[in-house]
Amino acid sequence: MSDTTQQPAEPVRDALTQYGLSEKEAETYLAVVERGPATASTVARAAGVSKSYVYDICDGLAADGFVTVDDHRTPTVIRAAPPSEAFGELKRELDTLETAVEARYNAGEDGGDTFEVVKSRPTIVKRLERHIDAAESEVVLQLPAGRVPDIRDSLRRARRRGVLVLLSLSDYDPESAPALDGIANAVRIGLDAAPSMLATDQRRGLVSPASTLGWDHDESRAITFTQEAVASVLVGSYLGNYWPMGDEVLVSRPPNLPVSYDMFRHVVLTSTLLGRAGERFVAELYARPTGSDRSFEMLTGEVVSVRQNLVEPGNSDFGFENSLVVDTGQRRVSVGGYGAFLEDYEVKHTTLRSP
Repeated sequence: MSDTTQQPAEPVRDALTQYGLSEKEAETYLAVVERGPATASTVARAAGVSKSYVYDICDGLAADGFVTVDDHRTPTVIRAAPPSEAFGELKRELDTLETAVEARYNAGEDGGDTFEVVKSRPTIVKRLERHIDAAESEVVLQLPAGRVPDIRDSLRRARRRGVLVLLSLSDYDPESAPALDGIANAVRIGLDAAPSMLATDQRRGLVSPASTLGWDHDESRAITFTQEAVASVLVGSYLGNYWPMGDEVLVSRPPNLPVSYDMFRHVVLTSTLLGRAGERFVAELYARPTGSDRSFEMLTGEVVSVRQNLVEPGNSDFGFENSLVVDTGQRRVSVGGYGAFLEDYEVKHTTLRSP
């Protein structure tokens, strides 16, 4: 039987070279990792380089945090830093790079932050359709019930893509009500005084007086926008002030597991529906402690409770509070969405699966 522990770790070495190490640096680093605390001679034999070259390479690796060199003893001992420490800075740099590139990507896609005044009703409806069709994670929408047929197909396409759709309707008449099946995860009615609004992915949207899309269309105008700060405030105000006033008329069934989400509200809604169906499930969370600049790491545990006001009965202390309590097996922690400040952890991505 071959000794597989002596075979070169080529995929790992190749990955290390992709992140900036030379082949010899990668071989030397893996030699230290695989042999634990080792002398320079041992590392040199394993990596196939000279002993003097090992010192040169390890000095550079030590400067980058990959190894420590104990030259206060004879012979010199080289130790690999724990991987969580060695690659922690790299993870932070990649998170920073991801954020910077994503900002440039969105700016290039949308032409940067934009605001547009729209007066024509057909143009407003086209803007609604365009924003809904571009949504990747979330659609939050309030409009007169009579406008649903204009955008029904866009809403159904969004639902088929796995987008969370929260829909509230004004001027709802049961005798002439449009079909609501398949267009939203949750629907509320009775918000007759609420302005029309749309926010998608907490970035793009539209807002207008209630009359703009109503049958008594007047000279009022709508504003469409692409700006994260505006969308976030709009969604927070809507969920905190308008959504709780509506009467719930439709809630979708929970999806089959596993499911993955970037938008935390979708995590909270699905967790609520699964819990009410009596299912046990585990959350795999790409998370970090709130208020910290640490890198995001995997946090896994069973979801034991939910705080939310997305579906009735709600139990949050304020309108836009959405959080989970997760039992990791060692302790229970609270988790919220990206940018959370009340919970123990903030989350960028979540997978829900059966235990």
